[in-house]
Amino acid sequence: MPEGTDQEERTESATPRKREEARRKGQVALSNELVSSFMFLIGLTAIRLVFPSIFSDVKSLMENTLSNLSPDEINPENMSHYGIGTIFLMGKMFAPFALIMIVSALAINFAQVGFFITFETLIPKFDRIDPIKGFQRFVSKRTFVMLTQSLLKVVVVGYVLYITINSQRDKILALAVVEVKPAIIEIVRLTFKMGFRVAFLLFIISVFDYAYQRWEYERSLKMTREEVKEEMRSTEGDPLVKSRIRSIQRELAMRRMMQEVPSADVVITNPTHLAVALRYKQDVDKAPKVCAKGQNLIAERIKEIAREHYIPIIEDKPLAQMLFKLELDQEIPSTLYKAVAEILAKVYQMSNRKMQ
Repeated sequence: MPEGTDQEERTESATPRKREEARRKGQVALSNELVSSFMFLIGLTAIRLVFPSIFSDVKSLMENTLSNLSPDEINPENMSHYGIGTIFLMGKMFAPFALIMIVSALAINFAQVGFFITFETLIPKFDRIDPIKGFQRFVSKRTFVMLTQSLLKVVVVGYVLYITINSQRDKILALAVVEVKPAIIEIVRLTFKMGFRVAFLLFIISVFDYAYQRWEYERSLKMTREEVKEEMRSTEGDPLVKSRIRSIQRELAMRRMMQEVPSADVVITNPTHLAVALRYKQDVDKAPKVCAKGQNLIAERIKEIAREHYIPIIEDKPLAQMLFKLELDQEIPSTLYKAVAEILAKVYQMSNRKMQ
């Protein structure tokens, strides 16, 4: 099936299970362009902040090292010793810069995908070397977007360099006649100026790249309606089977409820639509309980069983409606104690039955 046709059929948003499987396989919305541009911007900022200090420390280190050595002490062995010490000292100087870059890399990746570790992408896959699929990837829309983005970055960098150099043309030409130190300072200043402009524009482009990667990721996860139904069957079971199970459960619950009717003390009706059977065991129950209830046909069946077992049926429409709101095996609330007690007293007088 062509890719376009297949994608048109994928209209349903990805389910949580689909997203979890994709994440486990290493499929996440990650923009490498955003990572690289952010690192470039942070790295340039860090260099701009620590460069004067590092340059001053290195200069002082070299001056102190060379000034403390007499001509007789300048030999390969001593130079090697001082060289190793210099390397360690420079390592300490550049450690904050390295730490900033590491933390920045972790932060920008965490901001995109959260805490995420997977080894699925390291597993060799033969479809990666399939020439047909490779050609399809080469001519895909994603490749076109990446090519357009690369051309845009080249244009942006070229434009920034042109604008910056053209605006500083007189100063650049004047560097040929100034001393070395001022010339170096001006070159460094100009370099940082161009670098920050380029870094800022590349970061803006990368934000759009992340938005595209997010959109493409969501699009790739879309599912067909049949896939959603199939997943529901595999996770929750076939809807027809579930419906049949619920039907059987209702039948069993109804059967158990009807088996409780013979133990009732009284059935209260409204009189035709509702029927509620109450049971009260003096030594067991704190208050009368609802042992069965129903409406329409179920109410008729409850009354039929009650007649078969000579259980009194009392008509009380307001009380029946309030009792019907209670759950099965639930004790009646205290607000109904008086009304139910009067009915039970009447029942016991009528049937001459004593509470057990």
